[in-house]
Amino acid sequence: MDPSALLDQLGITAPATPIHGGWASWTFDIGGTRILRVARNDEIAAAHRREERLLPELARHVTFAVPVPETVGEFGGHTYMLYPRLPGRAIGAGDRVGEVAGMLRELHSFPAERAAELLGRPVGGWRDEYARDRIWIDGEVMPRLEPGLRAVLAKRHDEALDALTGFTPVLVHRDLGTEHILCGEDGSPTALIDFETALVGDPTIDFVGLWITFGEEVTRDLIADYGGTVSPDRLRFYVWMGAVHAIRHGVQEGDEELVADGIAGLTARLEM
Repeated sequence: MDPSALLDQLGITAPATPIHGGWASWTFDIGGTRILRVARNDEIAAAHRREERLLPELARHVTFAVPVPETVGEFGGHTYMLYPRLPGRAIGAGDRVGEVAGMLRELHSFPAERAAELLGRPVGGWRDEYARDRIWIDGEVMPRLEPGLRAVLAKRHDEALDALTGFTPVLVHRDLGTEHILCGEDGSPTALIDFETALVGDPTIDFVGLWITFGEEVTRDLIADYGGTVSPDRLRFYVWMGAVHAIRHGVQEGDEELVADGIAGLTARLEM
């Protein structure tokens, strides 16, 4: 995707540098001062519109930074968002990871009913989201799996759906990989970014990326500092569902290496 014509229309002359790795949007660094995200499809366009409504209010609620859009619109059949680039780098080993617990307490304290209103999604729809996933799992992922793995995935998904209860719904980021947690040079986390998949649901899901990157011991310490209710069983479910999403992404992109990596990840994570 070449953003040149869009930038011309916006009167922006700064260079655009692609930021690779995102599944949902084409993303560009604009002169080191702004971020441009262009939705790849209608589903992501709708997610962008939800972000536009949520982020200004969320920014007023939390003490850390979140990206608030300054310009939104449509160009060439695709919606886009332009917002100031937040300073910082992705959090990593050796940084003050424990401080993320406080960020999650703040995020999850945003009024759930108001979040649902802004997102246009019901408070009680969490289990239904994962039940609907079975449609694309059966249609896009299952055909790529060996029969034994296919049977295990079907059984574990059915069991997990029955367990998606017993929590107080909160506003969750739902894609909190470490690339979406920014920190300063002193290692202290300063911002959360990329709220495309934000929803009102299970707070457990926001510990998945931390578990994958930093491991069980660090994540358990974070959960203890967080102080809320986090389910180990549901955490394992969300961890292996990440691999299922990776397989689907590989299928949609026609990338056999991504598919193979996703299958390997799923096999390993189902054994957790």
